[in-house]
Amino acid sequence: MGTSGLVFDELVSQIASKAVAGVDESRTEPVIDRDNGRQDGLLVESSLERVVVFSRKQATLSLSDISHLRRMMARAQARRALLYVPLETTVSNPVMLLATLSKIEIVRLAAAAPIL
Repeated sequence: MGTSGLVFDELVSQIASKAVAGVDESRTEPVIDRDNGRQDGLLVESSLERVVVFSRKQATLSLSDISHLRRMMARAQARRALLYVPLETTVSNPVMLLATLSKIEIVRLAAAAPIL
């Protein structure tokens, strides 16, 4: 069961906000992709570190996807990144290895049950 893009993006934004809720003086700002001018992620900055939060709705992650995220991390001067993907996303071993070496944590999200 898939989630709509708007619901998925809102969920990722809420998770990012909760992740830094206990940290003093934290702030968030959008990470804009220079190639297409759209928001590609969310930079969460606290007094301790800068973390970029991304979400992807693709069925399969490729090495080029991880390379793109690495470039976005470097532009945002973030120390690490979180990539939220749907539960059914396929991640091959080389992609997982590159993500791990790049300090990108891939988090799989299960679809939320509908509220009755």
